[in-house]
Order: sequence, then structure tokens, then C-alpha cells
Amino acid sequence: MSPHVEIFDPVAASEADLESWSATFCQGREELSGGAPLPEELAARLRANRAGTAWRWAARDDAEGPVTGVAELRRQHHDPGIGFMRLFVIDGARRRGAGRELREAVIERARSLGMERLRSLVSAGPPGEPFARTGPYPRTLSRLELQEQRLDAETLGRCTSLAATPGRGYRLTHWEGEAPASLLSSFGGVMAHLMDAPGVALAMGARAWGPDQVREWERSITEDGSRLVVGAALESTSGRVVAATVSTVTGGRVADQHDTAVMPAHRRKGLASRVKATQALRVHDLFPHVRALAVTIDLENTAMLTVNRSLRYRRVGERLLVEESLSHL
Repeated sequence: MSPHVEIFDPVAASEADLESWSATFCQGREELSGGAPLPEELAARLRANRAGTAWRWAARDDAEGPVTGVAELRRQHHDPGIGFMRLFVIDGARRRGAGRELREAVIERARSLGMERLRSLVSAGPPGEPFARTGPYPRTLSRLELQEQRLDAETLGRCTSLAATPGRGYRLTHWEGEAPASLLSSFGGVMAHLMDAPGVALAMGARAWGPDQVREWERSITEDGSRLVVGAALESTSGRVVAATVSTVTGGRVADQHDTAVMPAHRRKGLASRVKATQALRVHDLFPHVRALAVTIDLENTAMLTVNRSLRYRRVGERLLVEESLSHL
């Protein structure tokens, strides 16, 4: 019997279906990326229509059965012609066609919306990589290492030592939520240099980082209900941001560590490790329930891999960023 796939409307769904869909999505996202919101948090935002613009599907073994697979499609903020797919199927329902049917539904909708390419993040090796290879035109954009930094006493001690020695001419700071108005412009200037890191251009694409664009980015990165925490280094004389790193925190025990950038004139002074150390300490202070930070890093970004080793990040697994052209289908 073929699985039953349907459009999922979280506002109209039953409580049982919304709970099941959210639990499946959060479990899959945690396995793939390390961090995820609590299912009840996601369900509440979905029900209130506050989880951002996306298209969603549910798979069942039959039309009356429980949800066994979920999919979500979003446009990439930097390029509306690229869609990003998240697709998860519970263990007991895999290899029975649910993933294939969900993927076909996503592709059909993406093409109808004018998207030309579809990207997704999958685990290297089975089951994620073989499933991604079933598409007719997939290509691997980058190989990523999934790492986790446990916020234990030894790690926090290491971070405290680094944060206490920012280097002559610098001071370390942090903020939660929106960047202070006085730092908005210089913070955007730092974020514009994210593209300097190996592999980032494939994952993000070029974008402007003026004050309005920073505010838009802040809204987009927290549209799932996450709390934003930024660690930064300021040049003492000018008070401008010259290095920064970004994390988002949900109710789950693992927070996501995202992007880190340093202005070119201030590199090779240990600022990347120090802003990340400052951020880890602040996440620990502000959100005691968080036990670890998770991050994915392009394997070609050897400089950041070295920084993370100094901060006691450990390898958890390997992920692939894959893309397929929709114009050939």
C-alpha cells in the first residue's frame, strides 16, 4: 500500500496531528542539525501562524493513520529562486515510500512557485545520503562537519580564560535580540564578511548587510521562536564591532551556533575564538537549560575547525548540503 501524503495546515489540524507533526519535525531536525525547538513550542507557533512563510506536508501509512513523515519547503532569503526542503520520516516508517512521496510533493510545489533549485541538508551515509541520491539531478555543494560544544565545567573554564584576555585594543561584549542601534552599522559590516569563509557562498549567497537588511535578518533567524544571542569584539578606540558570532536558542537543551566573522584588518589576533568563548558563557548564563552548542562547518574551513578545537568542540557527524535543478524535471 502506498503512503498517503497530504498538505498539512497547522491552523486547521487536529491537536493529535499537530502534536505528532511537530514531534516528528523536531526529532528529525535535532538528529540532523543538533538543535531543535521543543515540539510544544513549535506546535504553539504553528497553530498561531507565527512560524514564518512555509509550505508543509504530512505522510501517513493510510488516510486515517497517524503522521509518520513530515516535509517543509521555504524560500531561501538570499535567493527566491532557491527552495530549502526539510524532510523527516520516523524510524518505523522508513523505506516504505513516504520519503519519496513527500519529496515529490515538495518538488511539484516548488516548481509551481517558480523555484529553479531545491536544496536540503542530509546526513552523510545511510539513510540520508542514499535517499538524496535517488533524485535525478542531485549534486553535493559542500561537506559539513557537525560539531557540539558541551557546556561543562572544563569548557566553561576554557571560555572564561579566553574571554578575560581579549587582546590590547579590544573589548568583548554580547547582546540578546536586536543589535543596539549604536552597533547596528558596524555589526552589518562584519556580517558582510561571512562570504570570506570557504563554502559559505554556496550555502548563503551574497546579500546586503545595511541596517535595514540586518533588522530583516534578525527577524528571519528568529521566526521559529528562537532567541538570538550575539558575541562581539569591539575596537576600543572607535567602539565599532570588528568580530561577531551568532547563536539561536530554543527551549531544547542544544542551541545552534551559526556564523562567525572577523573584519580583515583584525584577523589572526584570536578574536574569533574569543567572541565564541564570550557567546558560550552568555548562553550558559542566560539560558541554564542549554547543555551544548551545535554547529556545522564546511570541511574546507580549516581555520574555523582549528578555532573550534581550541574551544572543545567535538565532531558528532558529517552532513552534506545537496542541490538539484528543478528545470530538468
